[in-house]
Amino acid sequence: MGDSAAIRFILDGELIEVDNVDPTRTVLQYLREDLRRKGTKEGCAEGDCGACTVVLAELSRDGKGVELKAVNSCIQFLPTLDGKELITVEGLVNGEELHPVQKALVDHHASQCGFCTPGFVMSLFALYETNPSPDRLDIDDALAGNLCRCTGYRPIIAAALDMYSLPPQSSPDRAVALKKIQRKEMLQIEHQGRLFFAPENCAELASLLQQYPGATILAGGTDVGLWVTKQHRELDVVIYTGKV
Repeated sequence: MGDSAAIRFILDGELIEVDNVDPTRTVLQYLREDLRRKGTKEGCAEGDCGACTVVLAELSRDGKGVELKAVNSCIQFLPTLDGKELITVEGLVNGEELHPVQKALVDHHASQCGFCTPGFVMSLFALYETNPSPDRLDIDDALAGNLCRCTGYRPIIAAALDMYSLPPQSSPDRAVALKKIQRKEMLQIEHQGRLFFAPENCAELASLLQQYPGATILAGGTDVGLWVTKQHRELDVVIYTGKV
């Protein structure tokens, strides 16, 4: 294998490069423990409660557009951010101006203890950016992964219905920034004897599987993430299929 590469991604508009990456360090651990950014919360650490929700932006398959999706940072491994943008709750405020999603939640008193609120903000931000006119079912689907023990959801849904009526916030040209950090070769990481690969195509994937037949195949991480966060397994070789 060649030299271990640093991962490159955008964090709330700022280019980040991280080397010597533990292949199974989670995005949540990186945000809270390495960067001391405490907006993103840890609730269950198994992708169930939504308190750790962040948004990932990545180029569409044709390279012309950008796709945004809400993900659970507690089971998302840090190297999977390579070539993407990570958007957190700290990144939504423009100076002292709240994002319409945040303003709507404030206006509708949609937070009580507040622990789950950043996750709701990010799930609604993903909806706001991808669906200009959601109906109630769309809103329910967008919030299906977020749990709240205080509000009963009514004011949160009211905020979701109202957030589009507020003055919009200008959005950055994410496609331009993302195109600048796309990798021309396969990402490969070595950390304390453990390996991480992100093949770019089926031929590279097949070659890696032949070379490492016992490797852990990583896609969304909804199972594999729990092996690490709950069962404390150390995965010797991880092959990530997200770029294939």
